[in-house]
This record gives sequence, structure tokens and C-alpha cells, in this order.
Amino acid sequence: MFFGLFFVFSTVILMNSDSEMLKDSKKKESSALSIAKVVKPKPKPKPKPKPKPKRAKKQSSSATPNLSSSLSGIDTGLESFMSADMDMGDSLLGDVDKNVVMSEESVDKAPKPTQRTAMEYPKKARKKGVTGYVLMNLLITSSGTVEKVKVLESVPSGVFDEVAIAGVQSWQFKPAQYQGKSVKVWAKQKIKFDLH
Repeated sequence: MFFGLFFVFSTVILMNSDSEMLKDSKKKESSALSIAKVVKPKPKPKPKPKPKPKRAKKQSSSATPNLSSSLSGIDTGLESFMSADMDMGDSLLGDVDKNVVMSEESVDKAPKPTQRTAMEYPKKARKKGVTGYVLMNLLITSSGTVEKVKVLESVPSGVFDEVAIAGVQSWQFKPAQYQGKSVKVWAKQKIKFDLH
């Protein structure tokens, strides 16, 4: 036991003495380090790019696309909804007697006013000498009455709108015609308010 204790104690001393020698040898091997500031050269300014000369716009010489070739091979599945007994006649719209609403440009004959009621000039606008107009879109039924009125533009805004809407709602029209039949149509109407 004494021998074992002696062995452990001498081993610890021996190990410590070797590490001190290593420290001394490492201290002797030190290296010198110096720091020097490196100045980067300034970059040379880049020359400005020369503007490209403007080219005259070329008109496209490409042909207009052929719709039939673009749509070839597309199955819309409409055949399942169409039957031989469904006859739309010669009209692209089918039966125009039903509630088809057309535009003024698509009818054969545009609607024409047959009865117009006079409109009262707004008192405030008359006193101030204000003139202007109201551009409206009227939905005229197949019987020639005005169903709806939408103001598209008014100058000055909001001054003549109410008077113009109330006035045209009582107007009567000769209905628009499409293939010899009276149809419902959207038509534009401009009402001018002038003091002369």
C-alpha cells in the first residue's frame, strides 16, 4: 500500500514538472506581430453610358390572328346543351321578345322621343347664371317608357342631376327596333341647361 501511494505521488510530480518545461519552451517560441494600415486606392469613376439613339417605331407587320385557327380543337361542350328542336331562327340573340337588353349601336332603329315634358331650371342655378348639361343612360322598354336612368356625366356636378332625372322619367319614346320587333335598349341622352 505504501508502495502504491508512493507510485501515485511520484507520477503526479513527474507530470507537473514536464508541463512546466513545455510552458518554458512555448514562451521562448513567441512570434512578433505588427499591424499596418492598408490604404485602398479610390475606384476610378465609371464613364457615363452614351444614350442610345432613338429608333423610329416600326409598325407591326404581323397579320391579324385567325380566330378559327386559334380555337380549333377546343371542345366547349355546347353540343350537350343544344338540341335539334332548339331553333334560334336567323337571330344571333334568339327570341328578342324575351327580356333581351340591347345597346343603341346594336339595334336597327334607335329609340326616338315622342313626348317630352318641360324641365324646370333650378332656381339657385338661374340666380347665379350657371349653365351646364347632364349626360344620362336611359333604359327604354319595348313599349317606349323609361325604366332606369343612370347619370354618366354632369357639368357642373350635382347641380342639374335631379331635375334631369325627374324630367326624362316621364318621357315617352318610339321604341328601338331590331329585325322588325320592338326591343328594350340602353340609350344615351344629353340634356342641356342654358339661359338663352
